[in-house]
Amino acid sequence: MEIKVGDVVIGKVNQVRPYALFLTFETGQNGLLHISELSDKYIRDIEKFGTVGDELKVKVLSIDPQNGFLRVSYKAIPEEERYNTHDESVHHFTQFDEADFHDLEAKLPEWISETLNKAKEDEKDD
Repeated sequence: MEIKVGDVVIGKVNQVRPYALFLTFETGQNGLLHISELSDKYIRDIEKFGTVGDELKVKVLSIDPQNGFLRVSYKAIPEEERYNTHDESVHHFTQFDEADFHDLEAKLPEWISETLNKAKEDEKDD
């Protein structure tokens, strides 16, 4: 199978860096999934998207003509296709992979108030 630009393929993570996941494909080619191609949202921990051995469904953005190195994207795959695979070993990103702080934001004023009140009580006891 020859991989072409625009193809959606499965790659296996062989290396994790803070800025990218490095993948190997069944053709023997290697590629880079840069953190900016995972999501448009802020990513605190890239390992939540993949660790060594995980298989990821990605879209080929470019291929280096000299060495065949692939530059790939997860976010370029239409959302309805991201989860459409029968391979159970393929890592499926979930809503939990991206930070959502709404619940924490709602509770924060209450926690600050409780902490300040406790500190005042402790101060009175001294």
